[in-house]
Amino acid sequence: MPQNKHHQNDISYITQPTRNILLALGAWPFVSKGRSVYPKAHNLLPICISYIFLSSDIIPGVLYWLMAETARVRLQTIPLLLYDFMSVSQYGIFIFRYDKLKRCLQHVEEDWKNVLSADARNIMLKSARTGKRLVMICAIFMYSGAFTFRTILPLFQGKIVIDQNITIRHLACPGYFFSLDVQVSPVYETVFVIQCLTGFIAVSIVTCACGLTAIFVVHACGQLKILIGLMRELVQKQWQEEREMDMKLAEIVEHQTRVRNFLRLVQHTLQEIYVVEYLDWQNRNIPTLFTYWLCIVNVTTHMFLFCYTGEQLTGQAEKVAIASCELEWYRLPDKKARSVVLLIIMSNAPTKISGKFIDLSLKTFGDHMRKRRVRDQSCPSTTGSNPVRT
Repeated sequence: MPQNKHHQNDISYITQPTRNILLALGAWPFVSKGRSVYPKAHNLLPICISYIFLSSDIIPGVLYWLMAETARVRLQTIPLLLYDFMSVSQYGIFIFRYDKLKRCLQHVEEDWKNVLSADARNIMLKSARTGKRLVMICAIFMYSGAFTFRTILPLFQGKIVIDQNITIRHLACPGYFFSLDVQVSPVYETVFVIQCLTGFIAVSIVTCACGLTAIFVVHACGQLKILIGLMRELVQKQWQEEREMDMKLAEIVEHQTRVRNFLRLVQHTLQEIYVVEYLDWQNRNIPTLFTYWLCIVNVTTHMFLFCYTGEQLTGQAEKVAIASCELEWYRLPDKKARSVVLLIIMSNAPTKISGKFIDLSLKTFGDHMRKRRVRDQSCPSTTGSNPVRT
């Protein structure tokens, strides 16, 4: 029997924003054992639809980039293509690592089922609320940016008349559409709507990447807080029998090992998502410059939330290490006090989450932003004002 009777409500609460978006994308791994065949078949339709929309953005964009006449136009197109490729790759990770994501969620659900006490549940809920706020912040930035870039910006640019007395209406993403004339109605309106939907799919994928990281990392932080309480209780409580203390010590070691195994699983599942692309820009045209700033703000916000959650995990792990060193081990019998030494060694082992090349921390974020600032100051600016035409 689970110790926490409210675990289903708790799981629904902490995963709600990310779960709803991933369900719409067909990438949410159902944890229930009785639904192994149906969900995968049911998810096939939204996955196909999402990839069709993403392809409708990438293929014309790549063709446009290949056929561009000037290097400036190619530079203007690169941030959009990089963002689309990043979204497609992250979406592929969700799909092809469906089973690993399911194992991560099963681990979280088991922890909520077997929560030790009401105090432990409150600690976990407090950490979960932090993760939920991070997801909401990420979603607000991403969706507002997508709406502005895909809808408001093209309409704000208005229409232009070129030398051949042809009226050009802007699209959010330039592309090459072969013989299809995207300036006539209703073709223009159709492409406009498709690009808007594609933008929302792309930011939904990016938001889910941040959401899953927040769910898993803040859950691990909550478990580490519980671990600190267990270690302090070991030396402060007066044990009646030696067997009870042995069971408590075994519970502490098992809890710590479980947290580390969980983080290792999360690391192997999501580490490629933490590889951040670098963006650049070269224009002072207000609409185009706004486009680049929007891409940079979105990616920077995304990277900051990754690094912030990683920093929270590292900070909590350091508190575990300090708490283990401050244990009043002299309260224990001599033979049992020796066991605390192994606990201290294990607690002082580094606990962090990272990508393949970088650790996720605020120091990493600060170093990245400092290097970007130095690079931007050293790059010469241009005064060109030619807009991107589609």
